Amino acid sequence: MSKGLFKNLPIIEYNGKLARNLMVSSKVVDDAFNNPNAFLKYTVEDDESPEEVAFNFYGSVFFSWLVLMSNKILDVYNEWPKSYKQLTNFYIQKYGSVPAAKETILHYSNPKYGFTINQDTFSRYSNSDFVDATISIDRTGWNPVTAFEYHEERNDNLRNIDLIDPSFIDQVQEEVERLFNG
Repeated sequence: MSKGLFKNLPIIEYNGKLARNLMVSSKVVDDAFNNPNAFLKYTVEDDESPEEVAFNFYGSVFFSWLVLMSNKILDVYNEWPKSYKQLTNFYIQKYGSVPAAKETILHYSNPKYGFTINQDTFSRYSNSDFVDATISIDRTGWNPVTAFEYHEERNDNLRNIDLIDPSFIDQVQEEVERLFNG
């Protein structure tokens, strides 16, 4: 059974198995996490796990839940930065190879307008016969964004996380224990 902080969480059935409900929340904890002074910026290194971040920053792997909770991460596979090796394997699995990911255009972007359009819209839009009276946008300046570029940028952005300042640990831990222990 669960020990420590999570021992009094409600038990739910998930995929046919009994599990602790980690999605329990409270206004008190939300308020603590909405205090911008309680956070410090951190950049996740290549192949660094939430447990390693917790150990390096807080001195214990048991604060990995706080690393994830501080960044509203529910799905570590999709919301935590991938290592170089994991990203390479992702390109191979999804696109067949790294060169194929570098050639696959996902969408077009234009820094002037701050949004993207998909390839189908770009094809219609770049065609001189396509006219939409509701849009007055210059047809130039649209740049293709490849799968490789998109996923590299997304992964790099995931590396920038916020961590609760260690001086707030006792307060957050007390609030979470009070919440979980009823």
